[in-house]
Amino acid sequence: MVAACFVLTFILGEAVYSFGVFFKPLESEFDWSRTLVSSGYTAFVIGLAISNITAGRLADRFSPRPILLGIALLTGLGISLCSQVHSIDQLRIFLFVAGLGLGATWSVPNSIVQRWFYNRDRAGLALAIVISGVGVGGLIFAPLMNHLILSYGWRNAFLIAGIFSFLVLVIPSFVIKRSPMSEAMVSEEQGSSAKSVNAQGWTTARIVTTASFVSITFIACVAELTFQVVSVHLVPHARDVGISPIASAAALGLIGGFSVPGRIVSGVIADKVGFQKALVLSFFGMALSLIWLLFLEATWMLYCFVFFYGICYGIAMTGEVGIVGQFFGMRSLGELIGITSAIALLVAAFAPYIAGFIFDTTGGYFMAFAGVMVLLLGAGFVATVMRKPQSASK
Repeated sequence: MVAACFVLTFILGEAVYSFGVFFKPLESEFDWSRTLVSSGYTAFVIGLAISNITAGRLADRFSPRPILLGIALLTGLGISLCSQVHSIDQLRIFLFVAGLGLGATWSVPNSIVQRWFYNRDRAGLALAIVISGVGVGGLIFAPLMNHLILSYGWRNAFLIAGIFSFLVLVIPSFVIKRSPMSEAMVSEEQGSSAKSVNAQGWTTARIVTTASFVSITFIACVAELTFQVVSVHLVPHARDVGISPIASAAALGLIGGFSVPGRIVSGVIADKVGFQKALVLSFFGMALSLIWLLFLEATWMLYCFVFFYGICYGIAMTGEVGIVGQFFGMRSLGELIGITSAIALLVAAFAPYIAGFIFDTTGGYFMAFAGVMVLLLGAGFVATVMRKPQSASK
C-alpha cells in the first residue's frame, strides 16, 4: 500500500519540478515574457487545487480505483497535449487539464496511508515515505527532462512525459484500496444523520473555522507559495547569473532529492515529539536558506541553497499533512487535506506570475525572494504558537 501511494506522489514530483526546466525553451521559442510563461503554470496550479479538494472528498466516501483511473487519463492527456502548444492560451488550457489529474495524487494517497497506519507504530514514517515520492520524482525528472529537451526538443519531451505519466499512474489504481477504518466510518455515517463528522464530533464546517485549522492553512499557503516561486524561477534565475543549463536543472532536481531525507526525518520527529515541532524547525530553516538566493553569484552558492532549502522543505511537507490528522482525526481527513491543499494552491497559483512580473519590472528577483523570506518567518512564528483545538465535549 505504501509503495503504491508512493508511486502517485512520484508522478506529482515529475510534473511540479519539471516546469522550470521548460521555462527557458518556451520563453525562447515564442518570445514570451516571464510573466506570460508563468501564467501557464498558474493555470496548472489552479487545476491542482480543484482536483485536490474534489478527489480528497470523494476518497473519503468511495473506492479510490475509479478516481485514480480518471486522474491517469487527465494527467497523460494534459501533459501530452503541451507538445502541440502554439499559443499561451493553449499552454494554459493543457496545463490546467494536467493539474486536474495530478491534484488527486496528493490528497488521496496521503489520506489513505494515514488511515491504514492509524495508531500503529511508525505511522509518521509511513506518511513520510509516501510524501517523499514528490522529492524522488523531482530528483529524477528535472535533469531527465532537461536531457530530453536538449536531445529531442521540448515538444517531444512533453509528449514522452505525458505518455509515461499515464502508464505509471494506471498501476496503483489496481493496488490501492480503502482501509478498514474508511469502510467502518462510511457504514456509521450511513446509519446516522451525521455528515462529515470527525473523531471529536465536529463537522467539517466547524473545523475549518477553528483558529488551529486557519493556522495550518496559512502555513500550507506559505510553504506552497515558496515552492511555486522557487520551482518556476530557480532555473531562469541561475542561468541569468551565468550558471550553466545543466547545473541549473540539476539543482532544481536536487531540491527534490534533498527533500527526501527531510521528509523521512520529519516522520521520525513526528513519531517522537509530534508534527508541530517539525514545522517550526522547517519554516525558520527555509527562511534562512533564502539568503543564498538573494546574493546568488556562483554554482556553489546555488547548491548550498538547494541543500538547506530541500531538507527543510521536505520536513515541512510531511509536517503540514500529518498535523491535520493529529489535530482533527481521521474521519474527514481526505477532505481536510484537500481543503488546506486547495486553498494553498489557489493562493500560490499567482506567486510565480507575480515573481515574473517583479522580474520584468525591476530586472531581477531580489524583491520577490525577499518577500518570500518574510512570509516564511511569519509562518514559522504561527507554527510556534498554534495549539490543538479542544474537543467538542469540553
